[in-house]
Amino acid sequence: MAPVGIIGVGSYVPPRKMSNEDWAQIVDTSDEWITTKTGMKNRRIADSNVCTSDLAVKACKVALENSGLEASDIDLLILATSSPDVPMSSTAGIVQEKLGCTDCGAFDINAVCAGWVHALDVGSRFAGTKGYRNVLVVGSEVYSRILNWEDRSTCVLFGDGAGAVVLSEVPREKGIIGSWLMSDGSGSNVIEIPAGGVRVPIPSEEFKEGMQYFHMDGRAVWNFAIEAFPQAVLGVLERFGRTLDEVDLIIPHQANINIIEAGMQNLGLPMDKTYTNLHKYGNTAGASIPIAMHEAFEEGFLKEGDLVVTVAFGGGLAWGANLIQF
Repeated sequence: MAPVGIIGVGSYVPPRKMSNEDWAQIVDTSDEWITTKTGMKNRRIADSNVCTSDLAVKACKVALENSGLEASDIDLLILATSSPDVPMSSTAGIVQEKLGCTDCGAFDINAVCAGWVHALDVGSRFAGTKGYRNVLVVGSEVYSRILNWEDRSTCVLFGDGAGAVVLSEVPREKGIIGSWLMSDGSGSNVIEIPAGGVRVPIPSEEFKEGMQYFHMDGRAVWNFAIEAFPQAVLGVLERFGRTLDEVDLIIPHQANINIIEAGMQNLGLPMDKTYTNLHKYGNTAGASIPIAMHEAFEEGFLKEGDLVVTVAFGGGLAWGANLIQF
């Protein structure tokens, strides 16, 4: 089989900006505190009539245009999201219909902020096989709709957006080399929405107001992420016989600049070996890596032929990395 790689990349963020100063008018926080603790300055917030699927469609259209393909050329659509349009049915199916992919399969993957590295791995295993020549992998999130805007420990961290790539056959010197994925279900309550599933239905005797929103144990996430980041990078390199010296660029999940700096320090790498844009968009969860990948490529930080590691960590607990000859 010919190798499979990225032939088109795209992203989309809503036009509405929300700054640290805007958040300071809503909750007890400040620009200085948010900047120091997270590195974030602005986020993009979707309008109330805009869904996760709408952002996904816009990012997919950019990726398709850059690939030279049409929506009708796509054989499979995989959506990474933890903020779906509806609990049921698949948001990927909604994206498929809106995009006009008239003859393809579509399904969601939920590994929270690590969703896109999982989706890219799955997509790369389908692409180029019989019946799945071209695969569209998209990460899209509207976290502004699942946050408690009165909880200052979480509401200031997240933004909305989408990013996508098209996978297809590429020349021998390029391609998705492989992935390294991991999960630890004992930490599933570290990041969660406690209610709304079958465990705590809404309404029910167990339900209490606030349980329908995103919850996170920030300290536990920090302790997990600063270890998971370097472990995933080293894990994928070791699995495929490559070394840190060969890596041109690391594109991490855009969770927190301090986590990224700690991870790079643990790897012994300078920050100029990574790309960050969380100061513009905050944490866009499963969409953060493809958004960053598109911008890094557009800005010249990511070039054809580069050896790239994409690495993410999030709820589940889930973490992982992809190794890509771009």
